[in-house]
This record gives sequence, structure tokens and C-alpha cells, in this order.
Amino acid sequence: MRDLVFSHIAGIRRTYWFWPSAMTVLAIILGFALPFVDEKLGSDWTRSLGFFRAIQVDGARAILTTLAGAALGVAGVAFSITIVAVSFASSNYGPRLIGNFMADRTNQIVLGVFVATFVYCITVLSTVHNRIEFQDEALEAFVPQISTLFALLLTLSSVGALIGYIHHIPESINIMNLTASIGRKLHKAIAGLPSPEHAGRDEREPVDVAPWAGLPTGKGRSHTVRARSTGYLQRIDVASLQNLARSNGVQVRIDRAAGDFLATRETVMTVLGQSEVDAGLEKKFQRGYTLGPSRTDDQDVLFLVDQLVEVGVRALSPGVNDPHTAMLCLDWLGAALCAFAERPPAERLPAASTVLYSQVTFGVMLDRAFDQMRQHVSTDRTTALYALAILTDIASVACRPDMAAGCARQVTRLAMSANEQLTETLAREDVEEARARAIAKIAAPQAVDLGDSSARNG
Repeated sequence: MRDLVFSHIAGIRRTYWFWPSAMTVLAIILGFALPFVDEKLGSDWTRSLGFFRAIQVDGARAILTTLAGAALGVAGVAFSITIVAVSFASSNYGPRLIGNFMADRTNQIVLGVFVATFVYCITVLSTVHNRIEFQDEALEAFVPQISTLFALLLTLSSVGALIGYIHHIPESINIMNLTASIGRKLHKAIAGLPSPEHAGRDEREPVDVAPWAGLPTGKGRSHTVRARSTGYLQRIDVASLQNLARSNGVQVRIDRAAGDFLATRETVMTVLGQSEVDAGLEKKFQRGYTLGPSRTDDQDVLFLVDQLVEVGVRALSPGVNDPHTAMLCLDWLGAALCAFAERPPAERLPAASTVLYSQVTFGVMLDRAFDQMRQHVSTDRTTALYALAILTDIASVACRPDMAAGCARQVTRLAMSANEQLTETLAREDVEEARARAIAKIAAPQAVDLGDSSARNG
């Protein structure tokens, strides 16, 4: 449950409004706190500074009004630039990449600086007043000197933020930086995949992460936990489910994986060992997973794969025709699959485990990436040769024969598709030669020349 709460907090922090809202609240607090400090200190301290003269009421009002108006105007411009960048990325790289721009911390903080400056200036401006006379007393004029100077410092920070923002926006929509960002996230997600260690491992029978394949299906007493709403399965809190199952003497089988779309009343998990679960326990099981309107990269590794594939497929469309971008995507997909292929084989969960679940395997990720791209990659001779070289490199670092066999299968399929798609005879011959070399290297990995990168150069 704690991990689930933390995941919600992390999700809120990635939203576009979190940092601007937090900085605005801080600006309001400072806007009331600093004038209070000014009132306690008075303005006599300004006389000891020969280079500084105390600001009068009219001057303070003019300064704060000007700064507030300028900050709000620049904030509107910054927001407009962000929307243009998001629109450009959505139309050129794919709508599923919008979240990457909305979660960009730099964009959020820059907008927060401008909005916070505006709110701070307005708050401090409300405390500035001339001498006011009442029937029995008079309220002296008040100008918060420290607060006004701090407004000037905020304005200088806004100027710096604007300069950094103008530099950051072109960098953020640079396709090389964009693919690199997704690729690094994918590499990190693969490195973070759990690799459970259990006693009694059979070294002669290594398996990939498919923990409950072939295990009992829970015949007998069981209770089905169904989705209460419609959406994508974003996160599964395995740790809390383990504690819950252990404390109630049951076994939980998770029937779906992160990234799956669930309709209301579809099965999410099965509680083995009890045919009836009371309402209180049912709610606890329901809190063990999170549904949302969209997929996230929290536990859904394939979502990042799909993002790279989408960018590559769009780059190879007739309207764009940018094979170099497709090769960038292949580079990062290849790097991620190499990292996956080098992972030691995970062990199958024993049948007595409190929580039984499945996880993405190397074969699933490999097929997900190249099956979706194949018919597009095969239409371009250079990209097809590059993909064949990538598959050969992946197979060269594979720690198991079945991984290399999966790469060989994708090599054969890609070559067959290119033979059907390419119209030039020489291009088809080049692909066939590359296929033969790739199959030979995969079949005899000890003979692979790591210095041979000619295939990638087309």
C-alpha cells in the first residue's frame, strides 16, 4: 500500500501543474511573511546603506505593478511556446509522447517561476499603503523595503529562467535527444526488472521471467477480484499483496500485467484458497493495483518500446521518409535488448509462493519491437540492413540459445518481408547477403568479428 501511495505522489509530481502550483503557494506565503518581517524591522536600516535609498509608496507600487504585469505576460508566452512544442511533437513523433513534454521538469519550473513572481508581486502590492487617518488614530504609510527588493531578485531569476527556457525548448524537440531520453528510460526499466532468487533452482533448466507458467490454475476454492472501473492497469503493488496473502493464509494469482486494458468487471487477480472474501478484505485486494486512463512507464516496460517503435514507424512513413530517425530508434531498441539479453536468467517462482505473477520476457520484447516495425523497415534498403545488423549484435550478447534463436527468427522474417517490399533487384540481393551473414554469425557466435560494423553502414 505504501508503494501505491508513493506511486500516486510520483504521478502527481509528473503532472504539468504540480510545480507551478507548489511555487505559487510558496510565493503567497512569502508575500505575506516578508512584509511582516519588514514591519518588525522598520526602514531605519536603509539609512546605513549609503548607496540605497528607501523606496517610497508610489515607487513601490510602480515597481511591483510593472514586475507583476511583465511576469504574467512572459508566463503566457512561455505557455504558448510549450503548447507549440507539444503540438509539433504530437504531429511528428506521435501523440503518446505528449506525456514526456508535460512531465518535463524544466518546463514546469520555468512556468512556476513566472507565475510565482506575478503572485508574489500582487501579494506584496496589497500591503503597500499611504498614510491613513481615522477619527481617533492614524495609520502610517508602509512600504515593505525587503519585500520589494526580493521582488526584483525574483524578476532577475525570471530573466534567467526565460533564457534557459528558450535554450531548452529546441533541445527538447530534437529527435536525437527525444529518442535518447526514451532509450535511457527503457534501459533503466530493464535494469530494474526483478530477478528473484529462490532455493532449489535447477541450473540445467534456466528460464526467463515467466514465474507461474505451468503452475496449478487454482482449481477448488477461489475468489475472483474484478476491476471496479475501466482503464489501463498502471501498477501492481506486489509487496502489499504478498503481506495481505500471507496474513490471510491465501495465495494470489495476478492474471493481468501492467499495461493491459481492463473493462469493468474483468478479472484482475484470483485469490486461491478461499471461495468467499468479505467486503473489507475485497477492498484491500482492490487497493493492490492502480487503474488509469493511460499507460505509464512505471511498470509497463513495453510502453517505452511502443514509443520508440511509433517514432520509427512515423519516420518511415511516405509523408516523412526519414530513415535516419528510424535508425536512431533501432539503436536504442538494440541497446535495451542487449541489456535484457545479458541479464542472468530469472528463476521460476515456486508453486507455494504467496503471489504468482508473470513478467515481460526477452522474447516478448524482441517480437513486440520488430514485429511492429518489420513491414515499415522492410520498405527501405538502408534501414533493413541496419536492422539486420542490430539483430546480429543482440544475438552476439545473448546469454541463452533461445534468445539467439529468437533473433535469427526475426532476421529471417525481416529478410522475407524486404524481398517482397523492395522493388530494386540489387537492394534485394544486398538484404539476402546480409541475412546470410547474420544467420551464420548467430549460428556460430564464437566466430563473430566484433570489429565488423559494415552492415550498419549500409
